[in-house]
Amino acid sequence: MAQFTVRGTITDETTGDPLVGVNVFHQESQSGTTTDIDGEFTLELPGQSATLRITYIGYISKNIEVSATNNEVNITLRQDVANLEEVVVTGLATSVRRSNLANAVSSVSADELVGSSPTQTLSSDLYGKVTGANISSNSGAPGGGISVKLRGVTTINGSSEPLYIVDGIYMNNDAIANGSNAVTAAAAGGSSSNQDNPVNRIADLNPSEIESIEILKGASAAAIYGQRASSGVVIIKTKRGSAGKAQFSASQSIGITTIQKKLGQREFTATTAEAAFGSTGLALFNEAQSSGRGFLDYEELMYGNEGLLSKTQLSSSFGNESTSFYVSGTLQDDEGIIKTTGYERQSIRANVDHRFTEKLKVSVSSNYIHSESRRGLTNNDNTGTTFGVSMVATPSFIDLRPDENGIYPSHPFNAANQLQTRDLFSNNEGVNRVLTSVQLDYNILQQAENLLKFQFTGGVDFFSQKNKLVFPSDLQFEQASGAPGTLIETSTDNLNTNTSALLVHTYMPRSGFTLVSQLGYTSFNNDQNSVLNVSNGVLGTQTNVDQAVSVNVNQTRVFQRDRGFFLQEELNLSDTYIATVGLRGDKSDRNGDVDKIYLYPKASFAWNLTNMDFWENDLVDNLKFRVAFGQTGNLSTFGSKFTSLAPSNIGGFGGILVTNTRGVEDIKPERQTEIEGGFDLSLADGLASLSFTVYQKSIEDMLLQRELEPSTGFSFESFNAGEMRNRGIEIGLDMIPVNSSDLRWSSTLNFWKNVSKVTNLPVPAFDVGGFGTSLGVYRIEEGKSATQIVGLDPEVDGNGNLVTDGSGNPSIITKKLGDGEPDFQLSFSNQFNIFKNVDFSFLLHWKKGGDTINLTELLYDLNGTTPDYDDTDLTFADYQNQAAGITDDTPNGVKRLSLLGISTDQFVQDASYLRMREIGLYYNVPVSFTSALSESIRGIRFGVSATNLFTISPYRSYDPEVSNFGNQPIAQNIEVAPYPSSKQYYFHFNIDF
Repeated sequence: MAQFTVRGTITDETTGDPLVGVNVFHQESQSGTTTDIDGEFTLELPGQSATLRITYIGYISKNIEVSATNNEVNITLRQDVANLEEVVVTGLATSVRRSNLANAVSSVSADELVGSSPTQTLSSDLYGKVTGANISSNSGAPGGGISVKLRGVTTINGSSEPLYIVDGIYMNNDAIANGSNAVTAAAAGGSSSNQDNPVNRIADLNPSEIESIEILKGASAAAIYGQRASSGVVIIKTKRGSAGKAQFSASQSIGITTIQKKLGQREFTATTAEAAFGSTGLALFNEAQSSGRGFLDYEELMYGNEGLLSKTQLSSSFGNESTSFYVSGTLQDDEGIIKTTGYERQSIRANVDHRFTEKLKVSVSSNYIHSESRRGLTNNDNTGTTFGVSMVATPSFIDLRPDENGIYPSHPFNAANQLQTRDLFSNNEGVNRVLTSVQLDYNILQQAENLLKFQFTGGVDFFSQKNKLVFPSDLQFEQASGAPGTLIETSTDNLNTNTSALLVHTYMPRSGFTLVSQLGYTSFNNDQNSVLNVSNGVLGTQTNVDQAVSVNVNQTRVFQRDRGFFLQEELNLSDTYIATVGLRGDKSDRNGDVDKIYLYPKASFAWNLTNMDFWENDLVDNLKFRVAFGQTGNLSTFGSKFTSLAPSNIGGFGGILVTNTRGVEDIKPERQTEIEGGFDLSLADGLASLSFTVYQKSIEDMLLQRELEPSTGFSFESFNAGEMRNRGIEIGLDMIPVNSSDLRWSSTLNFWKNVSKVTNLPVPAFDVGGFGTSLGVYRIEEGKSATQIVGLDPEVDGNGNLVTDGSGNPSIITKKLGDGEPDFQLSFSNQFNIFKNVDFSFLLHWKKGGDTINLTELLYDLNGTTPDYDDTDLTFADYQNQAAGITDDTPNGVKRLSLLGISTDQFVQDASYLRMREIGLYYNVPVSFTSALSESIRGIRFGVSATNLFTISPYRSYDPEVSNFGNQPIAQNIEVAPYPSSKQYYFHFNIDF
């Protein structure tokens, strides 16, 4: 057969720099290659002429005509600011270019993810980069603890976190409690909320190994994943190797972390010390003055550690036309702002792609991660033992430091000496995790107009998490207990397995008509086993849980088996009309009827006006209108369909008792229905692009609980009922204001807003998070926002006058005082490339509105240690002042305490902020200099960066972005003595060979 060889060089149109790894593909022969480090490629082709498709992430694709007589080409590519050429997932085994996409799907590339300055975990790397995402921190402790909500609240009692899929692996993102509640009693009073400050397991991933992230925010896009996708889907693809000469990269980041914001401390006098702490306080105050020791800054002593940050990464990509490898290894060691806290991670990744024949290709992704987290002891407690709750009871005139013999004094005003607890106790979490997937692609039929492909994907996610908490017997609060010394050990093994088998048929007649059909079967299994051991009365210095006076054991086992099918039809008519219809069917043993299949349809349509025959506007590159519809589900919580049993010991005889919650045999998934519409516009050869989307999602058959008649023998049961609605708008604007050989400035502006409403509630209004109406609580109520915060407030009449009862006391009512959901969010990112060698970038994030219940300030007030306790600048409404009997010259601390039980308004605070998320300045060493050093050096880059450099906010505590209740769907914004958030400063060095 006749054949010829084509050679070429591909460069950036603006800078002239060679582009490495550009894909060069010939459709008819299914052959291709990629450019080397010099931007060059060589490819053998059949026949005497051919059309090559040139594609590269971030650049506009091109079709190039070559022949035996025109076989040496120089090609330039233009950067694609509108991402029109970006490939986006639309099915389990299909994808389309973004220019043809009918859904609003957010994408984050590798460069955007790591951004100006790297953060410690993947979730925090997404801050401000995804329209429609509300991200909050469960703790400022190293190692993560992040909650992600996409397009508002989608459930009340179900799972609210998105589904994470990594190289085809359904990744577990559970936040598993460490068991510290056995000491802190944070969840006392019957609360089952997780307040143990856990790490969510998506933190195990190394952001530097990720190639791209696609975020399916709404049901119209996520419907292909069915009953587990109501909170959205995050599809992560890691980096893969490419053919050609081996390439090596090494990077080192070194930095420090410091507290983001200090609150300060109250400046006491002898009078205020005695008023707050009695005669003991006065004596200790006088001792501090007379001894010459002075007053101590306990914020500096506890949160003043300048932790060292270090991350080392090595990676290599190499291969030939049939096999490619990507290998990466990472060492990360981050210290915290609290001494003895930190996070370490070691990981290794190996991704291999091998083409056995022209028809058969196999891709394997493997990742091993080991991490160690030292979380400290923060957030809420009811025993006075956590760092923060001890801190609020600590005036500056007492000395809790150890003496010359290392003996810590007892805290005179609290159950624990926080410096002693920090230094002598330990809270360690170790995780070993293996992520592995295999994808097999086989072209059953390959013709000019027909292509039939079979794809099989199998994924395994296994992790073993071990938590060990040691509270030595010589701790102050342990000495006060009946059995000093506590050991807590939690062991969790989790195994996720998933498979999918799909057939994809592509019909491409030469008329410009393309039809893609797919049909598939999926399965998912989850097995999780957690054992919690709590030992009291530890013998001596033993750390084995069996070496104690008493041992309490609790085991939790979770099983889940899901099966489903999926079919989809995609029609593309000359890239002008693009329509998709699909149907997902799922069954699960979480449902009451394990054999019932629940169906989730989807449909979408896009119309690209710029491809119409009548279109003649040269300014507009792309104008596309789109509309989409879809449904997803949300499974019930494990065990809700069964009546649980609990062990009992009555009169020394063991037995089993029925719990007070009755199982429901007909429980079914929540159902979410969404419709979205919008348009995408690109102008001036991609120099500006605008994406506009509006959506409405409705959730029905919500998972609720109701009280039962006492005659049933039960108190509660779960059931499906009620409806909720989210409406929102998302706008993204990408621009290149300046594009020259000396300066390239690219800018992205994102705006998003969501409004939720409970439209139908068949049970009385109920509270879902918080500590009661007197302190502020989230309440689910028909006709109101799903994230409303209610509390107490004096009643006023129509004229604004205080209403009183017959005795002259103010009438106190319960009303809405705030809302946890922001009014809107806006992010503004900019990248500047100056004289080709200097890169400067930053990301600003503005959250307007969104209230937080600040109970840290309440605890300081109750102990008389609030920094502004003696100031008089705080103002309240006249009717509140009148009801509490306070005046403008009343000290702030007294004002707030006087309102306790009368008004909750002082605790519900505006948590708006403007934050510099990332900022970085880098220098790329000129090629002429690196070549002189060694021809094998491809590039050297170094720079400085910072994260969370500054925050401007009216919020009166450590961080306006906080959650005491972990990943609970509703009660996100509640602060109780947290681990304060921090800011990081880095120096970076990268070298490529």
